[in-house]
Parts: sequence; C-alpha cells; structure tokens
Amino acid sequence: MSPARNASSLSWVVVIGLAISAAAMWLPALWTPFWGDDYVFLHAAHATNASGAPWWSDFWPSSPVRFWRPLSQEAYWRFIDAVLHGNAFAAHAVNLGLHLLASVGVGLLGYQVARACRWQSAGRIAALAGVVYGALTVHVLPVHWVAAANNALLSLFTTLALAAWIGARDAKGAVRMALLASVPASVALALLCKESAALTPGLILVMAAFVGVRRPKADEIVAWLSTVVVVAVWLVLRGRFTANTDAAYELGLGSHVVRNAASFAAWLLNVPREALRMAVAGERLPGLAWIVATALPMLGAWALAFRHGRRTLATRQWLALPLFAVLAYAPYFLFAWNSYEYYAAIAVILPIIAMARGIVDTPRALAVAALIAVSSWIAVEGTRRLEHPGLIGRARWAEATLQSLEKQPSPTMPLHVSVADAQRFYAIGAWGLAWRLDVPLHDIRIVHECPATGTCLVIDDAGLARWRLDGE
Repeated sequence: MSPARNASSLSWVVVIGLAISAAAMWLPALWTPFWGDDYVFLHAAHATNASGAPWWSDFWPSSPVRFWRPLSQEAYWRFIDAVLHGNAFAAHAVNLGLHLLASVGVGLLGYQVARACRWQSAGRIAALAGVVYGALTVHVLPVHWVAAANNALLSLFTTLALAAWIGARDAKGAVRMALLASVPASVALALLCKESAALTPGLILVMAAFVGVRRPKADEIVAWLSTVVVVAVWLVLRGRFTANTDAAYELGLGSHVVRNAASFAAWLLNVPREALRMAVAGERLPGLAWIVATALPMLGAWALAFRHGRRTLATRQWLALPLFAVLAYAPYFLFAWNSYEYYAAIAVILPIIAMARGIVDTPRALAVAALIAVSSWIAVEGTRRLEHPGLIGRARWAEATLQSLEKQPSPTMPLHVSVADAQRFYAIGAWGLAWRLDVPLHDIRIVHECPATGTCLVIDDAGLARWRLDGE
C-alpha cells in the first residue's frame, strides 16, 4: 500500500474512532429529564396547542415575549408537545439529531472551504472538521437541556449559509443562483432561532477573506446585501415582539468583559462551565484540577495541529481565524452575567476547519483526536457526576423530587411552596410542579414562609421536600 493511501486510511480511522467516542459520550444524555426552562416552554406549548392557535402565531406573537425565537422555542416546543407527547427521552433524541446535523453542517462548510482554497483531501478535511466539532465540550448543555436546542439549530443554519456562500464562488448557472438565494434564507432561519445570527453577514466577509479576497460579482453583492436586509428586518420585528430581557443578558462595558474573555478562552480549551464555577465559588482546588485536566490535552491538540501545520495556511488565513472567533462571540463578551460553553459554538467552527487542514493525512491526526477525546470525556463525565449546584445534578434532583411528589395524594388548591434555595428550585419551578402534578399554574404560589392555614410544600436547604398539612 502506498504512503499516500496509508495516510488517507489513517485519517478515516481517526474520523471513525473519534465519532464512536463522541457517540458513546453523548448517548447517555438521552436519559436526562426535563428541567428548568424545559417546563416553562412545555407548559406554554401545551396550552397553545390546546387552544388551537395556528402555527404561524408563534412567529407573529400578539403580546411581547422575553426572547423572540419562534422557530427554536415556541414552534419547537409545540412539536415536542404535539408530536412527541412531551416525552423527555424523545426530545433528547431530537436534540442529539440536531447536534449531528450541526456537525454535518460544519463538515459541509469544511468541504467547501477546502475546495475553494484548493486544498487536497477535501473530503477527509470535511470529515475531520465535522467529527472534531461534534466531540467538543461546548455542546454539553445543548445536548442535555432541551431548552438549549436553539444553539444546534443556529449552528446548522449558520454553516449552511456560509457553505452556500463559499460554494457559489465556483458554481455556475442555476446551481449558483440557488446557492446564493439560499444564503439570506438560511440567515433568516438562523435569526428565528437565536439573536447572535445577526453577525452572519460579518462572518461571511471573514470567510470570503479566508478563502481568498477577490472582486465580488454583482449577484454576490446582491446576495450579501440581502442578508443585511434580512438582519435589519429582523431587528425591527424583534423590537416589536420582545419585552425587556433579564438583567443578566444586558450588554455593557465593565469588569465583566474581562471575565467573559477569560471564559471564552476556557471554552476554546474544552473547560466546562462547572469547573470554572467550582474554582470561583469556593471549591478551588478540585475546580482548578478539573480545569487543568481538560485544558492541557486540548491545548496540546491545538498546538500539535497548528505548530506543525503552520505552513498550511496563508498569512491572511491566520489573521482570519481569531477575527472569525472573536466576531462570532462578540455579544457574549458584553453580557452582564450569564456565560455558557455553547456561546462559543459558532466561534470554534473556522478554527476547527483549520485544525483539520493541519492534521489531515498525517500521523498527528491520531494524537490530536486522542487528546480531544480525553479532554472532552473528562469535562462531560465530570459535569454529569456533579450534584447540586451542578446543572445536570440539579436536573436529577428535580426529577427525583417530582417522582416522589407524584406518588403522593394530589394537593389541595391553592398550593403554597416554601423554598429555601431558589437556585435549586429553578430546576423544577412552578411550571414543573404544574406539569408533573397536573395542577393549575395560577394556583401555585411561591412564598418565603408557609401561611398559617392550607397545604404547603416545603423544600429545605438540603433539597428535601415534604408537605406541611393544615394545622401543623
């Protein structure tokens, strides 16, 4: 067998091996219960479906909403309620399917970039890019939390828009027209899933510079301007349909920008959010050890790919990599409080394609894949094993508590709930109680202390729940 054939075979072995590792890592997410915002959306979707409201009403709401994401939230949850009958296992199976599609989208974009750059082994570069993207820790919450499905949909439509733009460069006739026409359409779909898609016209320009700056043709200018118009129309509609958002999502300048920049660096190194929380919130040594255990292998993977592959990219391409990543993450640098791994899901796409270019058909591919797998497994399994205040641990607590309450007699109304730890209780919320106990939402009242009379659910600091009956 020739050396070239051996090298290509090695790339496919790496792709298959890392794909199997990623599948084994993500499949346990199928058994994650609903939690937190899941119950908010599920309860609302069931009420909307029961009212007989048309599907288009989700896209043109009659009253302001917190986030206008009609495709990835309202319509998506109506599908889960009406078609999947509110089944958590089925909903997470759909989530995993969306994650797979997003990874395929990254592979498709990698293929178009490789062809436009005249790189050899375009198919293997695409496969490596897709499987590496699918194996990263940044997906840990979207895979385990149905309410975060908007992120996989954003990645899918963004990669489709970018791939169509790059693919149209060398296409002709009807194929070229179809590809260019699909770009603003994909951007519109992405915007209906998540707000950060408004940055896609800028990402298109960075991608165009990455594959080679040249004078754009008239139809390309029209297609790009169409994406700008789509974003402008979306901004107007968003202003009409949304109310004031949570203070945690406000944008501004301050010390939080430094914190968010540090978080961004952590996400690129596969560090899970829970490790940062532990290091900051008091469990410093375990948190720092976890950070090191995930960051060092990923840092080694980046170093192996780029140090030996530094001659595989032109200067403009090296400059485009950080520009793409920073632009894709731009709004999240300014967030007042919230910061999650999946915010970097778009930012890592072009660097991952460059990584695939640097290791394709080389023995380094095996080492890079192994380092990524080790880093991701440590991050994901560690996140799963944490109890409260870990997010997935909190979800397990919520499910166990709700199962216990379901076995007890139905409470009388109104139902008062005294909560000692509001952060823990968020995993259930009034919507979770209403959904699982089949009681009216408007009859659930969250209080600091139980009233003198009536049935009251008490959830103490340790998360133990008990009924305080009338007269106790």
